Amino acid sequence: MFVRAPFQAAAALRGGARVFHPRGLVATGHIELGSPWWTLTTGTPIDVVARLSGGVGTPSGVPDVLGLALKIPLDPPDAEWDLLLASSGTSAVTRILPLPARGWSSARYSSLMPYSSNRTDTRWVLAVPVGPHPATTSLDALRQSLADSPLRFRLDLVSATGSPVPAGQVTLTRVQDLPNDEQPTFDPVLHCPPGLALRPAWLAGVRVGAYRGSRHGRGEPSP
Repeated sequence: MFVRAPFQAAAALRGGARVFHPRGLVATGHIELGSPWWTLTTGTPIDVVARLSGGVGTPSGVPDVLGLALKIPLDPPDAEWDLLLASSGTSAVTRILPLPARGWSSARYSSLMPYSSNRTDTRWVLAVPVGPHPATTSLDALRQSLADSPLRFRLDLVSATGSPVPAGQVTLTRVQDLPNDEQPTFDPVLHCPPGLALRPAWLAGVRVGAYRGSRHGRGEPSP
């Protein structure tokens, strides 16, 4: 309740907009997972819906915390995995922090919190842009870039003391034109595949309250 209330109030004050990452671009494509660490099928493309966004919505020449949110369908069909990544640092200390990036091409994304696989092997999920991405934080530039060619990201996994290991890729191929208030919402704690869980559990619980408060402030029902 103590976490939920401020986010509910903030969303309400913004006229029903998201507290963070209020403006975004939705795109569709596929994800391929390439490591046995994942608890999903590997080596086969899976359809994905992505939302790329700025944390504050700064002017295109000003750094912003950039977001890459992925909605991945699971079996049964009404289940899904929401994987949320934000621009961060690349060291063991800074990958847990949301940090501003100067542009989409220079952003290095992290799950900020690690996931445990089958309750044991704990790793952070990272994403690195591959190929052409805009040098600014402009959503219009991102839209144009996607119209010219697919946007690609390499997925890495890294432990607390190890080096990043390639573990998959995301390819976005088409813009899905949706106004901001109709774009998909994400909850990485509640929408997680069997066998994977955000750690530590107490901090995941705090995030549940924050997301629930933001949804209520926007007038959306809780799942």
